[in-house]
Amino acid sequence: MRRISKWTLLLISIAVFLISMGVLYLTLTSGGSVRANKVDFVTDEGVNLSATLFVPDSVSPDNPGAGIVICPGGNTPHIFYASYSIELARRGYVVLAYDYYGTVGSGVSSEGSSGASAAAKYLSGLSFVDSDRIGATGHSNGGAQALAAITSDAASTAAKRSVIFVGCGLPSSDPSAYSGMNVMAIWGKLDECGQGTFWDVVHEDSLNYGDFSKLVGIADDEIVPGNVYGDEGELRVVYTPNTFHSMSNLVPSSVENIIRFFDSTLEGNTSSLPDDSFIYAFQEFAVLIAALALCVMVFPVGGLLLGTRFFSSLKREVPEASAKLDLRFIIFFLIPPLISTFLIKSTVIQGQVILGKLPHLFNVQSTNGFIWWFFLSALIGLAFYAVKVLTDKTIDRERERQRARAGIGDIAKAVLLSLLTVGVPYLCSLIGYRLTGWYSRIFQTYLAPIQSTRLGQYVVYYVLFFILFSVYAFLHTDGLRLKGLSDRGNYWVMFLENALPAVLFLCWLYGYLILTHVTLINGREMSRAQGAMMGMVILYFVIARNVTDFYKKTGNIYVVAAMNAAFVTWLSVNTQQLMV
Repeated sequence: MRRISKWTLLLISIAVFLISMGVLYLTLTSGGSVRANKVDFVTDEGVNLSATLFVPDSVSPDNPGAGIVICPGGNTPHIFYASYSIELARRGYVVLAYDYYGTVGSGVSSEGSSGASAAAKYLSGLSFVDSDRIGATGHSNGGAQALAAITSDAASTAAKRSVIFVGCGLPSSDPSAYSGMNVMAIWGKLDECGQGTFWDVVHEDSLNYGDFSKLVGIADDEIVPGNVYGDEGELRVVYTPNTFHSMSNLVPSSVENIIRFFDSTLEGNTSSLPDDSFIYAFQEFAVLIAALALCVMVFPVGGLLLGTRFFSSLKREVPEASAKLDLRFIIFFLIPPLISTFLIKSTVIQGQVILGKLPHLFNVQSTNGFIWWFFLSALIGLAFYAVKVLTDKTIDRERERQRARAGIGDIAKAVLLSLLTVGVPYLCSLIGYRLTGWYSRIFQTYLAPIQSTRLGQYVVYYVLFFILFSVYAFLHTDGLRLKGLSDRGNYWVMFLENALPAVLFLCWLYGYLILTHVTLINGREMSRAQGAMMGMVILYFVIARNVTDFYKKTGNIYVVAAMNAAFVTWLSVNTQQLMV
């Protein structure tokens, strides 16, 4: 079969990306009946708050619509909540979905509501918003923000107020905090971040409704999901879908219940759309396909650049694969990642503390945690490599030294190659963002443009990632290439070696949860570790392909390291929360 040319693959991936952006735009705007505008405004704290404002054509100063504030969870951009942002807007609600302070394009502030109060003030002050009908949703850590928004000065005087908490229980245990408002809670039965708000800790197959039970004055065993408690203006209802933490925002049943709740309490639905008529799945599909197209672009662009005279000097002779699938290989293949798996829980939060002591240098909190674990895993790999060299007399030590050698000029050229290569999908992402105000993602891994205030962080973390990926490239490019195995087979060997700690950790976490209905995420350590590993499992598909593809093209571990550093750094600093 004839292989597709690099230019053809590049053009196809660009075309797929642009088509996906077109589908995305049509979905965000509901075919032109909603305006989805990127907005930035300065809050009372003197800090910029970045958001998307969905304005249906049906509203005007003479016919204002009910307003909804969408409060995101920790380290999560507001685009993750497109499901009900889109569906509420196309039914007549004015929706403001914002990025809380320190994330994406919003400025950094220590203000307690993280920008929620400012968002409510901005929304209720719009001429086409009915300030007597205000609602808010909050997911995970955003639950506290949603409560702050709905109780803020701007919203507290509204005649009708409603708030929805998703995957966070009730943020306040004081029932009086919910006086004068309608409350809905969505708790996934498999919510790994529930921390005591769902199944009881001794697994008696009964739900622990906690503060919700206290709020409605009914015992746990008498609560009926979907049953509405309370009186008009202070209605209370809880739903318990069979979902994990983040999926509670995406499943149709949750979106339908959110629409129905706001319709019944705020009376903001001016459309004739059925409650279960959805288009948000097109958005989910479009951002996924667009993200995959951006990932694919890396390979033809890198190949084309390596074909130029300037970068051709980076190519070295690729040694024949020499690794054999024997007991020694299996031991050195499995033991280091197994040790790294046991380090995940403690080292991710440890890294956030250690590197966080230099906030002006290492300012991206979640990346600090991952890179510290990555560093310790590299040390483990080097220790096992040393043992391997000492015990395996067949290893050509001179060849190993040759693989590690490189001049400053070659390293600088490899860095330039990586930046130009990743720069093409990055440019496409930037164009897509300018056209739609949105960006692509693979679940909760975002291929978003980097704000100008974060460019310095890109340089800092690129250097760290380049050093670490150089270690991994040295250890894995030859050490894991099995003699007689196909390129595809070696790709999966590379993927498993790198992704195994994350895969094992997540299987342990979710397997335990499914079998016992008790979450292992009982504090910050496990929560941060789960977030880091979930993102890396997705990234390792690209990382492993970079290793196998670019090493085959160049035989140069520094080209491999630079490519991965450029790509992973982009995804590690673009949206994550910055430290105050």
